[in-house]
Amino acid sequence: MKAKALLTTLMTTLCLSANAQTVVWELKPTTYNDISRLGRNLYVVKHNGKVGLINSDGTIVAPIDNDQIGDLYEHKALVTRTDGHGERVAGILTDEGVYHGFATSYYTLNGQKFYSDGLLSVADERGNLGYIDDYGKAVVGFEGKYSRIKPFTEGFAAVMKNKKYVLIDKDGNEAKFMYGGNGIGPAIGGCTNVYQGKAYVYDEFGGADRSYYLYDAKAKSRLEKTGRIKNTATDYLYCYQSVTGRTKEVPFKKMVVKAGQVGLSPVTNSGLYGYEESGKTVLPAQLSAATPFEDNLAIVTLNGQIGILKYIPGNGFVATPQNGQLTFMEGNKVDCAFTLLSPSVWRDKAVDVKMRDEKGNIVALVKKSDNNYSFTLNLQGSCKKQFEVAVFAEGLKLFEGPVAYSFTMKERPKPDVCHTCGKKLTECQYKGAHPKPEAKTCPTCGKKISECPYQGVH
Repeated sequence: MKAKALLTTLMTTLCLSANAQTVVWELKPTTYNDISRLGRNLYVVKHNGKVGLINSDGTIVAPIDNDQIGDLYEHKALVTRTDGHGERVAGILTDEGVYHGFATSYYTLNGQKFYSDGLLSVADERGNLGYIDDYGKAVVGFEGKYSRIKPFTEGFAAVMKNKKYVLIDKDGNEAKFMYGGNGIGPAIGGCTNVYQGKAYVYDEFGGADRSYYLYDAKAKSRLEKTGRIKNTATDYLYCYQSVTGRTKEVPFKKMVVKAGQVGLSPVTNSGLYGYEESGKTVLPAQLSAATPFEDNLAIVTLNGQIGILKYIPGNGFVATPQNGQLTFMEGNKVDCAFTLLSPSVWRDKAVDVKMRDEKGNIVALVKKSDNNYSFTLNLQGSCKKQFEVAVFAEGLKLFEGPVAYSFTMKERPKPDVCHTCGKKLTECQYKGAHPKPEAKTCPTCGKKISECPYQGVH
């Protein structure tokens, strides 16, 4: 007996371990137009033409009322929205998936929609120009004294003050240039941004008569005259293109989706997607779109709505007949039962269990307990039947699997008393099979049947 019990336990364990795992909703289907994975537990969502960020459970990271999430420069992307003042910087998103929302309204400048040297050149609501840090806090400017500003490079930025470009540091201090003898003063006529420690300073004469000087931003040395710059077109950092080799185009980088631990990939069946593991069904095919699981999460579309599924390791649903070999008496109904084992994650949730026969007809089930179900059949004889058990919850078909039975019908035993004479069959001369009584007279000639030459059939 102990050996039999051990074998039963072993077989049950093997059966359970062979069954696939299950899934639950991490984010139930939503009305979002699109969800895409950006990084670990961070997703970009689109809704009615707006964009934002959420965690996998739907928690809002960046409000879904922005117009754009830009590309990366210096590991940061601008998240912007348009209002009555222009393109407002709502916050920034780092390439590590960290979002910083800004409390104060600042607006982008054309050609400068990127952080450079750790600062972003912007305008406030009054139109004053200045620079903010990664958290949207003012660093320098906004007093209204600059009419134009350029991005910071190597600790300095060229800004226009009193119709001349001057260099300022991140504290707002202006660079003083030494030129001529020992004179100290502002830029002669203007300057470029710093490139490889040097800024070009030029006098106030234009055209071919303009003279160019080099300023050492680190040493703060006397201006050194240099050759004339023939091509004065500037790059995106306001340095001469002919010197830097850069163009006006900002070398943005696309936000790279950080791959997580990759798990199950979707499989198709009749144009719909589901998931399998080692040949076992984890989720029956029912999805119109599905991504592979990463970090145990997958983006799926069900009935036109997008949500996020979570993969749960462990045992899946298992439907087992309580007695697969059933014997019944001729003319009697047959009572059947099966046990449905559920993954722990679904045990405390409302599930709907349905069963269909081989013709697709629904079989009425009675729930006897949390795990046990029964149903009744009318059968005409011995047969074998297979039924399909399906489990539904929260809009998902979580499981479908067969439950098979073999039915053997027994004929009813014959009675032991003759129903004609009332004697026991052993005492009845006809053994309970009396002949039918014959008619007394022929209906044609009127003679007794025994005397009628036609035995009553003329």
